[in-house]
Amino acid sequence: MVKLYGLTPAEMRVAFGIVNVGGTPAVAETFGIAETTVKTHLKSIFQKTGASRQADLVKLVAALASPLAAD
Repeated sequence: MVKLYGLTPAEMRVAFGIVNVGGTPAVAETFGIAETTVKTHLKSIFQKTGASRQADLVKLVAALASPLAAD
C-alpha cells in the first residue's frame, strides 16, 4: 500500500489497526494516541486510496492481501 497509494508509515499503522483492532477508539487506545490523530490519518488514507468509509478500507486491504491479487 505504501508503493501503490503513497501511504506514510503512520498511515499504514492506522490502516492495519483499523483492519486488525477495530474502529477509531480502539485503534487510538491500542496505539496510545489520540482519537483525533487516528481520524487525521484516516482522512489522509481515504483521500489517497479513494475509500470513503472504514469498511471500504478493510475491503481494500483484504483484496490487496488476497493470494489471488496480481501485481
